[in-house]
Amino acid sequence: MASRMTGTGLLVVISSPSGGGKSTVIRSLRKRHPEFLFSVSVTTRTRRRGERSGTHYQFLSPDQFKHLRSQRRLAEWAEVHGQFYGTPRANLERAWKAKRVMLFDLDVQGAANLQRTEPSVVTIFLQPPSMAVLRKRLWGRGSEGPTERKRRLENAKKEMTHRGAYDYLVTNDRLTRCVADCEAIIRAEILRQRKDGKHRS
Repeated sequence: MASRMTGTGLLVVISSPSGGGKSTVIRSLRKRHPEFLFSVSVTTRTRRRGERSGTHYQFLSPDQFKHLRSQRRLAEWAEVHGQFYGTPRANLERAWKAKRVMLFDLDVQGAANLQRTEPSVVTIFLQPPSMAVLRKRLWGRGSEGPTERKRRLENAKKEMTHRGAYDYLVTNDRLTRCVADCEAIIRAEILRQRKDGKHRS
């Protein structure tokens, strides 16, 4: 078990192209650090096999999503692959109140939107070793049909062009090394915020 990292409310966004491994990396980080919180996003997309509402996402109808948006209860929201995704503002407040690290699984659009809402957020982009590896991962997932896979691959190429907007760039070649790199970034950011007194409380 890794040493605990607590004492400051730190928001950490992890992004990658579809198939880039962000969900796997986040699961690994949370396994090593049970004290880390996870921001459960809301979405209008259909639930995939094995997903549970409240654990992976809060699955909402379009009308329910529009209601949250109109009430200004979303810190950010975006339309991705024809569906809506958003981050409840309450998630950020929970991290600050508990003085804990909160991980966010967001695409490039959601990450940019959250940065505008909360500039203190730390952003990490996971890039694949190559586009050929990314294509193999997408095709091996089996969760989308051929047309959707091609669309996601094209979107991935576009998403890769945004990696320069992130605070950190990590290559997801070997999972253990990628997780260790993300862990080191989070630890350094906690120490920096404690030094600078920038954490929210």
